[in-house]
Amino acid sequence: MKRRTLILAAVAFLGTGCAPPVMTAHDLSTVRQAVVDNYAAYSGFDKQKYEALLTEDYLLLENGELLDRNGDIAGMPLPETHTRRQDVFDFRSVKIEGDVAYAAYFLHSDIADDKGTRSVQWLESAILRRSGTGWRMALLHSTKITKPQGSS
Repeated sequence: MKRRTLILAAVAFLGTGCAPPVMTAHDLSTVRQAVVDNYAAYSGFDKQKYEALLTEDYLLLENGELLDRNGDIAGMPLPETHTRRQDVFDFRSVKIEGDVAYAAYFLHSDIADDKGTRSVQWLESAILRRSGTGWRMALLHSTKITKPQGSS
C-alpha cells in the first residue's frame, strides 16, 4: 500500500511540474502592449526607445526584404518628414511559452506625411522575448494587404 501511495504522489508531483503555465489576462495584455509600444516608438522618431524595445538579434521581414536591427532603425522616418501615424491593432492570437511570446494581428494604419494621407493594412506576426525590462521584439514579419484591382 505504501508503494502505491508513493507512486501516486510522484505522479502528482511530476504532473504539476509538467503542466503548462496558465496565462493570465495581464500576461497577454503586456505582450499586446509591447507590440503597440514598439510601433509608438518607431513612429515617434525615438530611435533610443525603439532600439531598447528590440533584441540584439532582431529581424524584420517586410516587402520581401530581411533587415536586421540596424537596417530597420536606419529606415525610421525622420521628424522633418512630418509623418503622423494612427495605428489600430486587431490581435487574433497571443501565446506565451516561458520567456517567448507569439502574436498574430492585423494592423490598420492611417499615415499622413509630406506626400499626403493614405490607409494601409498589414497582417503581422511577431516573436517577443521576455527580458528584465519587459518584452522585446525579436522578429517581426509584416505582410501588406492589398485589395485586388477593381474591388472596393
